[in-house]
Amino acid sequence: MFEAVVLAGGEKNDPLALREELLSKMFIPVQGRPLVGYILSALAGCPSIRKIIVVGPEKELNQLQFQGYSFTVVPEKGSMLDNAAAGLREVDQDNLCLLTTGDIPLANADMVESFIALCDPYEDDFYYPVITRQSCRQRFPQTRRTCVRLKEGSFTGGNLAMIRPSWFNRSRDRLETFITYRKHPLKLFRIMPFWFIIKFIFGRLSVADLEEYLSRILQLRARAVFCPFAELATDVDKESDLEVVNRELTGGC
Repeated sequence: MFEAVVLAGGEKNDPLALREELLSKMFIPVQGRPLVGYILSALAGCPSIRKIIVVGPEKELNQLQFQGYSFTVVPEKGSMLDNAAAGLREVDQDNLCLLTTGDIPLANADMVESFIALCDPYEDDFYYPVITRQSCRQRFPQTRRTCVRLKEGSFTGGNLAMIRPSWFNRSRDRLETFITYRKHPLKLFRIMPFWFIIKFIFGRLSVADLEEYLSRILQLRARAVFCPFAELATDVDKESDLEVVNRELTGGC
C-alpha cells in the first residue's frame, strides 16, 4: 500500500481564490463541497492508499477534518515545490508515494487505482500519466489542454504522479525547472539538447526518448504511463474549467 500527498496550497493572485476571498482555490465550493474534497474522497476510496497527507493552509484544512475528511495536515510552505517537499518529508522515503494536486475533482477512486496499478512493478523512481489529445477531446470537447506532439501521437500530462521521495530530495533543483515550465513545453525545449529538438521538429521524438532524457537529466528512472482517463488531466485553473466541472458533476445539465 502507498501513502498519498495532496497539494492544496494557495497561489498568489489566483483568480478563483480571489473571487471567493479564500487563501487557496482548493476551498472554493463546487456543488456543495470544497474543490479539494473530491480528490480526498477519491483517495479514501482507493484500496492501495493507506494514508493521506494534505499540504495547505492549516486553518482551512482543520475545518475540513471537522467536516469528516480524514488526513494528516502539513502547513503550506510557499511554492508548489516547497509544499511538495514538505509533504514528502512526512512519508516513507524509499517507497513510492502518490503525489497529486487537489484540483482534479472529476477523478474518482477507480481512475486513481487504475493509474497506480499501471505503474506495477513499481521499480522506477517516477511514474507520470500521459493521456492522448484524442481522449481529452472526446471526453471534454469544450476544454483546451496543453499537448506535446510525439512520434506516437499528441499527449498531455496528468495532475498526479507516483514518485520516490528520496529521489525528490536529491534532485529538487533540477526538478524546479520542469515544474516552472510544466504548462509551457516550448520553454522546456530551450534547455534540451540539439538532437532532442531536431527529433521533435521532424515528429520523430518518442515517449522513450522523453523517458531516456528525463532519466539522465534528473538522475532517476522515469517512466511514462499511458492512461485512458482524461479526468486525471482536467484541473481547475480558470472559470471555464469550473464551468466544465460543474456541468459534469450535475450530469451535464
